[in-house]
Amino acid sequence: MTSIHSVLAAFAIILIDLLGRAGLDKVLALSGGPTVVALWAQLQSVVELVSAVTLAGVLQGLTVLIAQVNSPRDERVLLRDALKLGLGTSLAVALIVAVASPKLAVWLSQRKIETDLFLLAAFAGCITVVPATVNAYWLGKHLQQRMLGLALLTSTVWLVVAACAWYGLHLRGLIRMQSLALIIIALVIGRYLYRLSRTRNNRENQTEYFRKLVKFVPVGLAIGIMSPVSMLLVRSLLSGSLSWSDVGFLQALWRSTEWVTATAAGVLSLIFLPRFSATYGSLRFKDELKRAGVMVLIPAACLLLLIFINQRVMLSALYDARFMVSDETAALIMLGSWIRIASWVFLFGLFAAHRTGLIIAGEVLSLPLYALLLWLFADGMTLERTALLYFVSYFVYLAFNAIALRYASRSANSRAVHNPL
Repeated sequence: MTSIHSVLAAFAIILIDLLGRAGLDKVLALSGGPTVVALWAQLQSVVELVSAVTLAGVLQGLTVLIAQVNSPRDERVLLRDALKLGLGTSLAVALIVAVASPKLAVWLSQRKIETDLFLLAAFAGCITVVPATVNAYWLGKHLQQRMLGLALLTSTVWLVVAACAWYGLHLRGLIRMQSLALIIIALVIGRYLYRLSRTRNNRENQTEYFRKLVKFVPVGLAIGIMSPVSMLLVRSLLSGSLSWSDVGFLQALWRSTEWVTATAAGVLSLIFLPRFSATYGSLRFKDELKRAGVMVLIPAACLLLLIFINQRVMLSALYDARFMVSDETAALIMLGSWIRIASWVFLFGLFAAHRTGLIIAGEVLSLPLYALLLWLFADGMTLERTALLYFVSYFVYLAFNAIALRYASRSANSRAVHNPL
């Protein structure tokens, strides 16, 4: 069972990340306005694109496998192989971004972001893999308190960037400072990883664990690429059909919901995923799903309703008075966010069932579907329609995950009946 200290540390990690990002957005809003907020979000999606292919794949595998081995020697082999494979995967994606950067500058920002800034963002994404590797290693060993210390260290990146924005640096200077701060942290963590992963010859285990880690690469590529790329396309499409200022307003509204969605994701991951995994295939599994729904969805609904009621005050507090949207837009975004959280209950059930194929298929029906709908209905686009399509996309995603989990559960029960031993 997860200790209360680990649960509190996990909530603290979520809160630190949210506060760091919110603080930076506030400074960007005051110093540059909605357009700068939107353009910075575009660059950060490139950072996430390069890093997430490793975080959502190889490093998830590292956490799982570290939790399953008992030998310190095997842990060192796993850690070393995960770092090599993770950096290699992210570097491959970064090279693709580098080659495509001239066209990305046109497609994703209408030349408002220079080509070399996409290169710097891709570079920052590669560096992020180093601290993320030790984070995944500690999670596998249930060392959330150490993860909290690392979260405090990496939060200094947002502090440095916010300070630079406050003193008038533009996007070029901000992404440079982000990369520099990440390099310093990566050098410190890299020395620790080197000492931790030193091994003598152990060819057999090395090959075995490397093969196991490679199996997580396709999942990381699917999830890690689709979500950031979709968000890049979403902002680009909206900037063409609306304006970059409107994209900034929408980005601010999404950020306000992250206080609820990120917390819900943390609860589902830390508390309920182990419970789902332990009870999958038994009658208790449905009870755990119901318990997760009650414990996550009811508080989330209340908090999102509170944000909706106070959305103008909240956006003004987090950004400034220029950030305003209609009540209809806010209501649909809040409802879509709640549906998104509901879909995650079934998503984590699919993770417990090891149905990676269904997970990958479902990812197409979330943000990628949203980007497609924005493209199809671009004529006469409004913020209200944007919010409606957001709700529709995640409603489809929820329906797919619910049906997929029901199918997976029936298949598991059928196998249990035919193979009782």
